[in-house]
Amino acid sequence: MASSRFHNALTLAQGRGGLAANVAVLLVVTIAVNGFLFAVGWAGPAATAARKMPMVPPDYMVGLIWTLLLGLMGAARWVYVRQSGDAGWRSWAPYALGAVCIAYPFYTSGLKLNAAAYWGTWLTIFCTLGAIFVLRTRDARSPWYLLPTACWGGYVVSVMMAYPPM
Repeated sequence: MASSRFHNALTLAQGRGGLAANVAVLLVVTIAVNGFLFAVGWAGPAATAARKMPMVPPDYMVGLIWTLLLGLMGAARWVYVRQSGDAGWRSWAPYALGAVCIAYPFYTSGLKLNAAAYWGTWLTIFCTLGAIFVLRTRDARSPWYLLPTACWGGYVVSVMMAYPPM
């Protein structure tokens, strides 16, 4: 019975339980991925020094930023479903964006500063804009929860352009 209640809260975004469920799913996955990145050495002081990008905060801060951004993606889905009443494919756009963001460390070979990281950051920006436009068709509030992801992506791209890989 509890599983069914969680499923309804997640998919139908009903009440505060729906908010908690939508945010918790992405937060748990993000924290697990961050733990993995630090455990295998893809993140941490040595990895930060190897990237040579002084304008990017330390890895623990980047992990915290991504945890907050993915939590906002879960909140965006909850707000969208509550405001529009649409629990269809459009409502899952923030989760699709979250999947792209969570995959980033893996297709950049462990957060290395390379062409995959540069183009992957652009992919994140374009996917964020796509999710914003998909949600915007039926709700004016939920896209605002995704805007910080686009801003963070823009900042990271600007740093990558200022400090290109050697």
